[in-house]
Amino acid sequence: MRGLKAAVLVVFVAVLLVACLPRGGEATYSQLFGGGVVDNVTVNSKDASYEFGEERISVVLLSSGEAEFNIFLSVKNIGSENVSLFSFIIELTDISNLSVVNLSAPLYSEPKLELRRYDAVIYVETLIPPGETGNFSASFTTGQVVLDLYSYCQFLFSEKFEVNAGKFIFDVWLPPRCFLYNEGVVPISPEPTSNFTDGERLVFRWEYENLQAGEYKTFVLRYSSITTNEPGLGVAILPFPVYFSWEWGILAGGLVAVAGVTLGVALFKKRRREEFSEVVFPLLSDAEREVLRLLSDSGGVMSQKEIEKSTGYSKAKVSITVNSLEKKGLVEKEARGRTKIVKLTSKVKT
Repeated sequence: MRGLKAAVLVVFVAVLLVACLPRGGEATYSQLFGGGVVDNVTVNSKDASYEFGEERISVVLLSSGEAEFNIFLSVKNIGSENVSLFSFIIELTDISNLSVVNLSAPLYSEPKLELRRYDAVIYVETLIPPGETGNFSASFTTGQVVLDLYSYCQFLFSEKFEVNAGKFIFDVWLPPRCFLYNEGVVPISPEPTSNFTDGERLVFRWEYENLQAGEYKTFVLRYSSITTNEPGLGVAILPFPVYFSWEWGILAGGLVAVAGVTLGVALFKKRRREEFSEVVFPLLSDAEREVLRLLSDSGGVMSQKEIEKSTGYSKAKVSITVNSLEKKGLVEKEARGRTKIVKLTSKVKT
């Protein structure tokens, strides 16, 4: 008899525990926020659904290797119940200084950050009625998106859309005094929609519309900083686009030639000799910049033989490099008997 009573008691306790557990793997407000505004509403309610009308991510890369993320989310309630909690998944596990600001909808508690094995979930407790939109801004710092590969740095970030997004804009700001690295690698992928500069940093932008839940976007940039062993060398960043889409075809060729002349203008400080100021221009290779530096240090004139000797480059490489600089309007060639002379153009000299 006692055994029967014990068995009944065990079954009763088991049924009670099952009844108290949240169903379908859903997390309740009390689990996430310790008893929020509505304590019994679940995160994944079938009647409370939303999409992102607009999502903007701006990533500012720092010289330290860290990155500052600034995210704008426009959350649209497309369900029949209030959206009391929404989440945003980001494929990073190193997140610090998280902050969420409400722009047009209430915040009822501090955002909660759940770090998982491969990503993180940001939970925001709010109240968005059916058919309404709530705007929010989030920011944080991470050291996980930039990899130092010695000769250049690589930025890599992926975004998987858990809900539909009507519009998605992604910006990457390179650190000051940095340019795209294109020595034997693809400098940027995918092709950006546009690019610009604030006079100090190069900025690349991607824009997409009508993204569906489950879609995936990956962004890669390879960049390098300008370094020099000589004092007095500066950086000139001019405020108009410096990266051109391959789809521009022949038009891009003409624009590159014009940009080569314009962006090739350097800052010189006159003392006993003119000093060359490097140009942040992604289409200039390391070899081209080295030849320009040598010409500047030599008073603006050198023979190709002298360039070969000073750089250690082969005759063919020097010839290709000089021809490329000539097409961009940065140097001009002159034949003196059998000697080929290379000179900086008036666009570069002062």
